Amino acid sequence: MIPVGAYARVSEDKALRANAADWREIGEQVAEQFKDMDALAAELGVTITRRYNDNNRPAGDPHIVRNDFEALLVDLENGTVRGILFYHSDRLVRQEYDAARINRLFQLNPTYVGRAVAGGTDLSTQEGRSMLTIQATMGGMEVYSTRRRVARKNKGLAERGHIHGGPRPFGWAEDRRTLHDTEAEELRKAVLAIPGGLTVGEIRKQWIDLGYEPTRNKKKPGTQTLQHSTVETRLINPRICGYRTYLPQAERRDAKRPWMPDFVVRKDGKPVMGNWEAIVSPEEWQACVATIEERKRARVEGRAAHTTSAKYLLSGIARCGKCSFPLMSNQYSKGTASHERYGYRYACLTTLGGCGGVTRVGPPMEHMVEEAFLLEVRRSLGTVAGQVEINETKHDVRLARIDQEIAEVSERRRAKRISMSTALDLIEELEGERDELNRQRRQLVAAKVRRQNISPSLPEEWKGYSVSQRKIRLRESIRAVMVHPAGRGRRFDPSLIEVVWIEGGK
Repeated sequence: MIPVGAYARVSEDKALRANAADWREIGEQVAEQFKDMDALAAELGVTITRRYNDNNRPAGDPHIVRNDFEALLVDLENGTVRGILFYHSDRLVRQEYDAARINRLFQLNPTYVGRAVAGGTDLSTQEGRSMLTIQATMGGMEVYSTRRRVARKNKGLAERGHIHGGPRPFGWAEDRRTLHDTEAEELRKAVLAIPGGLTVGEIRKQWIDLGYEPTRNKKKPGTQTLQHSTVETRLINPRICGYRTYLPQAERRDAKRPWMPDFVVRKDGKPVMGNWEAIVSPEEWQACVATIEERKRARVEGRAAHTTSAKYLLSGIARCGKCSFPLMSNQYSKGTASHERYGYRYACLTTLGGCGGVTRVGPPMEHMVEEAFLLEVRRSLGTVAGQVEINETKHDVRLARIDQEIAEVSERRRAKRISMSTALDLIEELEGERDELNRQRRQLVAAKVRRQNISPSLPEEWKGYSVSQRKIRLRESIRAVMVHPAGRGRRFDPSLIEVVWIEGGK
C-alpha cells in the first residue's frame, strides 16, 4: 500500500466561520473534500497516511504562506509520503511558482501518485503536469481580475460614502454606525486634548487604567496590552470626523503603517462624508492630526526627544543666560537637603556641550514662569489686538485644482497622448504637493483651534493640566526662559530669570 497525503483547502469556509471557534482547522467544505479523497484512495489502492489542511488560507496571494502546503512539499521531498491526492488543481495551486515546485518533485519521482478527485489532473504524467501549470496560470489571472473588480467596487462605495466591512472600530457600536455609549466620549475627549498638550502616551495610560484593550484579534480578554501605535491610529482615523477613506489592500501592505489622513476620499475637491455618526468636527480632528504630525516631525529633525509624556516643564524652553545652551533637568543627589526640598534642578551641562556656568532649582523657577504666563493670559483674554487672523482655507483652491490636474493627466494617458511613465511622474508629483498642502492645512486648523481653546477659565483649569499640556501652552507664548548666572550660594532670585516672549504673544 503506497503512503500518500491528502491536501484540502478552502479560501474562506463561511459556513463554519460563524458557528465555531476553531473554524481555521475544520470546516464542512474541507471535510467533504477529505471524504471524496478517501473514496479516491480506496479506488486507487493507496493509503492516506497524512492529511494537510489549509482551511481559510488563499493560494493566490504570494504574501500568504500556506503552512500545510509547505509541510507537504517537505514530506514529498524526503519520501514521508509518496504522492498526494487533492480535490481539484485550484485547491492545490493557484500560482505558477507553486505549480513548478510540485511538478519538480513529481518529475524527480516518477513513481509518485498525484491525482485529483475532480478535473482529471494526473501529476504522474507530463500532460498532467503541463495541465497543472496552465490551470495555475489561469487561476492566477482569475484572482487578479477578481481583485481588480473588488478594488473598483470598493473605491466606488467609498466615493459614495458607504460603510466598508471590518471589525467594530473603537468608539462605535457593533453596527459600526451609531456611537458607543462610553468609548465615543473617551475618544472625543482625547482628540480635543491632543492640541491642548496631552500626549498619545498619556492618553494610552488613561485608557489602560479604564480597562480598554485592542478591539481586533482579541482572543483572551485581559491578556493584550494597548499599544502606543493602536492609540495613535485611533486618534488620527479620519472616520472620527465622518471622513471616508480608501486604501487598496496592495498599497496598505506596501505602506505597512499607512498615515490614513492622506487617504481621505475626495470628490470635486471636497472630502466624502461617510454614512455613520461622527465623534468630532473635521476641524477638531485636523487639529489633533496636525499636532501629532508636528511632534513626529520635531523628533525626526532633532528638535524634540522621543517621549510618551513630559516630566519637566521647562526642558527645551529654559536656556543658559551665559552661553544660550538649553538647560537640562538634573536630579539632586539623594539624601541631600536640596533633593529633599526641591528634587531636581536645571543645569547647563558641560557633558552635553554647555558651559556649565548656570544651575537653578527647578520648582521655584517653574512656579515663577507659570505665574508670569497666567498673568499675561488674564491680561490678554478677550482682546485680539495684534493677532493675525488664521485662514485655514487658503490652500483649498489649489487642492481642488490638483484633483482636476490628476484627472486631466489620467485622461491624457488613456488617450495615449502621453506615456505611462510620464503620467506616473506627473501624478506622483501632484500627489506629493497635495499631501504637503493638506498637512499645512491641518497645521493652520490646529493653530486656530488652540487659539479658540484659550478661554477665561484657563487660569482655573491650569492646575488640572498635565505637564505636557502646560508645556504646549507655554510654547505658544514663550520663546525661551533665559537663566542668568548667580553667585555661588545665593538664594533664588527671580530677577535673574528672563522670560522671552514670542513677538505678538505679550
